[in-house]
Amino acid sequence: MNMPVEPTRDYTPPPPPPPTLDVLRQADPTTTGPAIDAMTPEQQATLTDDVANLGVSERTDLLNGLAAQLDAGQLQRLEPVFGADAVLSAVQTRSPAAVRETYEQQAGAGPAATTAEPSGRTPDQQRADAAIDYAGRVEGQAIMSQHALGDLMVANAGDPAYLAELVRLANEDGVLEQVVGPMYGGLYERDGSGYVVTNANASFDADARREAFALAIGAAVDRGVLSETDVRALGNQQAGWADVAGRAGIGQVGATDATRATATDLGNVLDTYTDAADDVAKLDEQLGGLLAQAGPMTPEQQAAFVTAFRTDPENVGTYTRLTEATAALADHVTQNTDAVLDAAVRDPAVARQVVEAMTGLAQDGRGEEVIALLTEINAGGPTSALAEAFAGFDELSGPVLEDAASSAMAQLLERNNGDVSAASAQFQTALQSLVQAWPAKAGVDDFRIGSQLLNAAAGGDVSAMQGYLNQYQTVSPIMRAVAGAGVVLGAVGAVNAGTNEDYVNMVAGFAQSGENAARLVAGTMGGMAAVGEAAQAAGRFAGAAGFAAKLAPGLGLIANSASLVNSFNHAADGNPGYAIAMFGDVLGVMGSALEFTPVAPAGFILSGIGAVISAAGSFAGEIINGHERRETLEKYLTAAGVDPEIVDEMISASSQLFEMSETLDLTPEQVQSLLMAYPDIGGAPGLAGTFTDVAAAAGISGSDVQDFAAALAADNPNFAWDLIGIASYAPSNPGEAATFYRNYLEGSYPEATTLAESLSPDLFGDAAQQRDLALADYNRSGSSTMWEMEIGNLLKNNDDPAYRAEVLRLLAEGGDQRLEMFAQMTSGYGDTWSGAVRESVADAVEAGTLSQSQADMVLGYF
Repeated sequence: MNMPVEPTRDYTPPPPPPPTLDVLRQADPTTTGPAIDAMTPEQQATLTDDVANLGVSERTDLLNGLAAQLDAGQLQRLEPVFGADAVLSAVQTRSPAAVRETYEQQAGAGPAATTAEPSGRTPDQQRADAAIDYAGRVEGQAIMSQHALGDLMVANAGDPAYLAELVRLANEDGVLEQVVGPMYGGLYERDGSGYVVTNANASFDADARREAFALAIGAAVDRGVLSETDVRALGNQQAGWADVAGRAGIGQVGATDATRATATDLGNVLDTYTDAADDVAKLDEQLGGLLAQAGPMTPEQQAAFVTAFRTDPENVGTYTRLTEATAALADHVTQNTDAVLDAAVRDPAVARQVVEAMTGLAQDGRGEEVIALLTEINAGGPTSALAEAFAGFDELSGPVLEDAASSAMAQLLERNNGDVSAASAQFQTALQSLVQAWPAKAGVDDFRIGSQLLNAAAGGDVSAMQGYLNQYQTVSPIMRAVAGAGVVLGAVGAVNAGTNEDYVNMVAGFAQSGENAARLVAGTMGGMAAVGEAAQAAGRFAGAAGFAAKLAPGLGLIANSASLVNSFNHAADGNPGYAIAMFGDVLGVMGSALEFTPVAPAGFILSGIGAVISAAGSFAGEIINGHERRETLEKYLTAAGVDPEIVDEMISASSQLFEMSETLDLTPEQVQSLLMAYPDIGGAPGLAGTFTDVAAAAGISGSDVQDFAAALAADNPNFAWDLIGIASYAPSNPGEAATFYRNYLEGSYPEATTLAESLSPDLFGDAAQQRDLALADYNRSGSSTMWEMEIGNLLKNNDDPAYRAEVLRLLAEGGDQRLEMFAQMTSGYGDTWSGAVRESVADAVEAGTLSQSQADMVLGYF
């Protein structure tokens, strides 16, 4: 059965909606633009009344958004609604260059057209001739150079490539400023009656020179030789540049009373913030030093120590001031966004202030505000005056964007009471707006991939992010921002889903993949901690829905993931004290969190931070001098819950106690317990270090250390002082020193020796003595000029298998090349050493000190 075919009908799109405020707020070319195109007089009148009823700030924000999205004709139709001057100002700041130029021509605000005839030269010929003319007539002419430059511009006004090249050369030479500068009799200097230099008082046509100069500036901007931002920078140095820019069709040039006031107000708020941040940085550095000098503490003790420091009446005001100053800076920038950004267009110094403000806000937990600013700055495309004003600040698409993303995610999590789905959705909305405004910083699929990664991280699945983080060094700025946000979101998601171990492994590997990755993880920690501090200040920290309950475990998980000692030491130029200070804010927030969440898994939350402090502390080595410094440490250690009976020992032996903890595999609890039982170990410099060396030489570690100390004390109650007394006789070679200490134990500490032999039998007995002898002989013979022969004699003269296996182990330890050199040399003497070497190789393979491939290589020479 055939179906009837209906005649084809042309599709008629639905009429556009009326241009209401809601439609205008969309600032969408596909919706708002057609609505304005079809606007009737009645609709225009209604819209004008509605816009007039808006607040000044809201009206300006609305117009700025429209200027960034609509075409010149649509913007011109909005002049009766917003006012022609307001529309022109918004267009000159926010619209793309093509829209701006078209609008200015329609509004009569663009550059005047030239009547000069072109010469017919090609652009390349024009540039070449300009270079020749400049070198012959302008360069090196001192005060006369600007006059010669003006003559050339007038004579070649019809050749834009020639003019642009003249501008480039004059700008590099410093002559360009002289044309406008009053001290050189500038063409654009004015007094009450008009231009100072006129046709009547000059030996040249001053009007023609002014027009040609402005024409040349416009040509230079059109060809990218000079940017509009460069012209605006000049306009803040010399008032005449506003006149030049106006003739060239460049708007927003020259400071005004309003922009100067904006710069002053922003500078004052920024100075307050910077001073507060500097003061906190100094305190955190001091805190890091104190932690490094306090000795090994449990995670809970560390947190309590930091809390005591930060809440000390001498310090708490400094931390409070930074929280307040950060909030004040964020509020000021948010409430004065239009004025601040407009001033930044006119004055590069204000743009620098804005960048400094965004840098601080991104680091200190106000990333949402920064992402909103970045979106607005770039909304009009890269050719808008606003985007050009910030184009030279590469850090905006680097560390600032990364820190802002992680801080913004922390803010959203805190505001949503830890709801990862809600926070992720809101972040993705902001991210989509940023990608649309700033496509140059994103890949084609970045938003889609980023959304998938964030959604997975919210559910505690970090496997997808792990794969993408492997490409971190080469991905786009937007994807690096996703990484920063994902590290924060994934921490909370992992805690919720119980996938802590997967998360720890992911971030630990990522943080150690390079300096930029380590910096990003540091930024996520700092931003999240700053959000926690703000929550404390605002009273949103405690309680079931507070920061401590919902987000502090995630913050701790980031810190625990880091294993960041190597990464942060690298990022901080190897300064371990600075590595500790980087954790000051995190520890402060975590210390407070433990007070409010007594059931929090403190071990998992803070163990990573403790590892950083312990490792960095082992480098501290600073002897605590001065009564005041010691009193400070005693106060905070006591507040941290360290037993007062060992506080002095903890301070005196702090660096060696860190080394003891690492070398002997002791927990902070075990170190403190050891000091409680045998305080002499920390009673004076060097005692703890010698005890560590002796215990390590005897193969003692972990829970056996306390028993070993008890055995030493049973043999000699003053063992700590006795051992340090004989330490000066120990050989400098670590292996020989260990032999020396074991021999001393066997001769003077029978009970301790018996315990050590039971725990580490391989270090004692005849075989061990042979290995020790081999080490001493090898050290004596291995560096001589005839070392191959001497080692051959060692093997020939001592047929003990343990001795021979150890000698070959030491040879192999020097590398396969050294082992091969030995084999090659000794094999050349026939049977002199061949038998001993073959037997020794068999002993070494059996003992496991040589691999079979190494053995085959040696025997291949015999």
